[in-house]
This record gives sequence, structure tokens and C-alpha cells, in this order.
Amino acid sequence: MKQIVCILISFFTLSFGSVAFAEEDNPLQQLIDEAKPNDTIELEAKVYEGDLLIDKPLTIIGQDGTVIQGTRTGNVIQIESDHVTLQNLEVKGSGMSRDSREEFSGIRIIGNNCTLDHITITESFHGVLLNRIDGSTLTNLTILGKRSESLSEQGNGIHILRSSDNIIENSYMEGFRDGIYVEYSDNNEINNNTMTNTRYGMHYMYSDYNSFTDNEFINNVGGAAIMHSDYIQLKNNKFSFNQGTRSFGLLIQTSREVEALQNEFHLNQRGLLLEHATNNHIEGNEFFQNKIGIEVWASSISNTFSQNIFTKNTNHVLTVGKNAINSWADNRGNGNYWDEPMIDLDRDGVGDIPLEYTSSLGDLIEKSDELAYLFLDSPAVQVYERANAILGNQDVMALDPYPLLLEKEKSNSLWIAIASVVIFSGVIYAFVRFRRRKNYES
Repeated sequence: MKQIVCILISFFTLSFGSVAFAEEDNPLQQLIDEAKPNDTIELEAKVYEGDLLIDKPLTIIGQDGTVIQGTRTGNVIQIESDHVTLQNLEVKGSGMSRDSREEFSGIRIIGNNCTLDHITITESFHGVLLNRIDGSTLTNLTILGKRSESLSEQGNGIHILRSSDNIIENSYMEGFRDGIYVEYSDNNEINNNTMTNTRYGMHYMYSDYNSFTDNEFINNVGGAAIMHSDYIQLKNNKFSFNQGTRSFGLLIQTSREVEALQNEFHLNQRGLLLEHATNNHIEGNEFFQNKIGIEVWASSISNTFSQNIFTKNTNHVLTVGKNAINSWADNRGNGNYWDEPMIDLDRDGVGDIPLEYTSSLGDLIEKSDELAYLFLDSPAVQVYERANAILGNQDVMALDPYPLLLEKEKSNSLWIAIASVVIFSGVIYAFVRFRRRKNYES
């Protein structure tokens, strides 16, 4: 029987690697150096000294209370091999200096197909840095940054450089310059993460064919900034409480073929901001209680807005500069939902006449060098809007040929229709009486 057990142990060791246990007097780096490729190292619930270099395929598994403490002079863990897995670790104490040749991280990955799972990273410049790698999975990470008034003293939660086909999901980032920074990296999936208390929750540059689903961008200067990137899909994300004079939920800048689908924009200075953005599709999003729902600069053209819901925004739409040429309905005849009074005599849920959403604030913002953002809720701006409405000095911000009625507006439209019929009938009756009386007198 013992021989059989020994044979089985030998078989699994040769096939899958061995299991090593970190001992009290055995430094972790020594264990890593002595391990064979594909070995598994199981750590105790104690503090281990960094900085660590992993240059072969390994699995390192910690438990509650396992800490890798860096020397605060470099990367706490540097992975230079493919197929490395780290699980259940707390990593802390990278170098913070900007004078070195590289910016240091809690975990720096230079190998492909690596996995980070249930990792907490604190007291580090960047949390995780991916550099020229592909096919890695980062999941269940908690990355907390060092808050500072100077952005130069803050790194990014996850910093992705020239790295593609990676998955980042179920993670939380707080207190960084950018929660996730992506540059020259294609075909990544970023799902179900939360970014808060950052400059940008996500900052995205020169990267194509990426998708972002079910993320939350809360209480940042800017929720997510998509810049110089094409063929991006953002779906079912939440952009909330991104407040400040220049704040936004989502910025699409110098980008095309971006799909923003079924996202929520709530209590932002500006929900969605488009600058130099062309051929993007904005569909099925909800804009509610923002200062400005959508702000479109004149440089943004050929964008399509359809089936979006606008409720309780201070301004639903503002166009800054000359009116941009965009479509406020898709080619299937679907406009947008507006909490504006409309007539729907045939009760089909579509307004009987096109909706013109007008405002005079676009011109004011342009002429005031954007100082008007400070006073969007002030009585003076409200008086300015009403006065221009009376004088007919407002510009058309959005022209929706097939405006869709919200449920509450459907019932209102019936009363509007009835009132219109009554008023019209009254006018006809008065006109007929007037003509009869005039004929009688003559």
C-alpha cells in the first residue's frame, strides 16, 4: 500500500509540480529560487520580506494574514515568467520615487498568461503594472492608493502598457491618479470593477477593440476618459457623483465607433461629454439628475443618439459652438425619451411632432470661457434662460424627429391633446360666430 502511495505522489509531482511550504527560517525568495517550474508554494499567515523576483512558472498561495512587505525601494513582486499565479496575498511597500528609470508597483508583470486572484495592494505607487504582456487575468483585487494633493505623487491602480487580451474584473480601486490607465493596448475586457476618489476612474489612450461592462465610476473628477481610441464598447456601467467645474461621467474625445449602451449617468456635472468624436453610437442610456445630461462640442459630428432617457437634468443637452450635425434617432425610427410635454394623439408612444430641445447656455459657456459651469443652478442663469426663451434667442441643442414618451408623459399627452382639441374647437366656434355676426350686420 505504501508503495502505491509513493508511486501516486511521484506521478503527481512529475505531472503537476510539487507543493512547498514556507518555513519560519526559510526566506520566500530562497523558496522561489529553489522551486521547480510549475511548483506550488503555500505561505503561512505572516509577514514575508520582499522585494521578490519570480522567473519561472509558479503558483504562490497565501491565506488570511499573509503579507508580502516590500523594501519601499523597488517593485514588491516582479513577475518575469509566463504562467505565474498569485492568490490570497496582501502586498505593500513599493518604491515611490519618480526619479528612477521605472515607476514602481506592488506587482509588476512582464510575463504572459499570469493570474492574480484575491490580492490586496497598499502603500505602492502603481498597484499592478502590466508591461508588454498578453492573456493575463486579474480578479478580486483591492488596490488602495496614497492620497495626495499632488497628482505627480500618485500612480495608477492598474497601469496597462502595450498589453492585450487581458481580463480585469471584480476589483476595487481607490485614491489613485487614475483607477485604470490603458495605453496602446487592444482587446482587453474590464468588467464589474469599482473606481472611486481618483482623477479619472479609467483613462484610456490609443487603444482599440476593448470592452467595459458593469463597472461603477463613483465620485471622481472624471468617471472614464476614452481618448484617441476606436471600436470601444461600454455597456451597463454606472457613472455617478462625478462632480466639479470640469467633471464628467464619460468623456469620448478624438475617438470613433464607440458604443455606449445601457449605461446610467446620475448626479454628474456632465453625464456624457463629446469632443472631436465622430460616428459613435449612444443608445439606451439613462441620464438623470445631472447638471448637463449630454454636452456635445461642435467638433463632434455624425454621432447617433437613440432610446436614451432624459429625466430631471438641469439641462438635458447642450451643444457648445456651432450646432454639430448629429442624429437624434436611429435608422429604425427610434428617437429618445424626454420628460418634456408632447402631443401623442394616436397613442403610439411617439410624439406627433419633432421635439426641439432649446437652450441659450451653449453660447454662454463658449463666450464665458466655461465660467458658466459654476452657475448652472443659480437663479441668474435660470432667468437668463427664460428671458432668451421669451425673446426667441435660444438655439436648438437637439432635434429629435421621433421623440419617445416616458410613461408619465403618456398620460400627460392625453390631457394636452384634450386641451388642444378644446382650444381649437373654441377658436373655430369663435371664428364662426364672428363671421355670422359680421354677415348679419352687413
